Amino acid sequence: MDQEEHIARLRARRHRVELIETALESIRDVESSLQEMKEFLSKQLKAERSERLSDILEADKAGVPKTRISREVGLSRANLYNHLKGAPSDG
Repeated sequence: MDQEEHIARLRARRHRVELIETALESIRDVESSLQEMKEFLSKQLKAERSERLSDILEADKAGVPKTRISREVGLSRANLYNHLKGAPSDG
């Protein structure tokens, strides 16, 4: 292999390495965006769950049957009772 062939081979290798590095950088950018979205959605979910608990407590105080509450919010009755037990009382 003469010098020009070595140079061509080195250039080709450099080009492939740069393509991979560019692709990885794009992936890192997407990962960063996804992480931000995940954090935002996690905060929203926490807030929604808190509001859901308030709604559950209000419905329970209003006399809505627990089986109906559990069906409407998508919780098993066991989980609903755990939510009701774990909720702070008013007095």
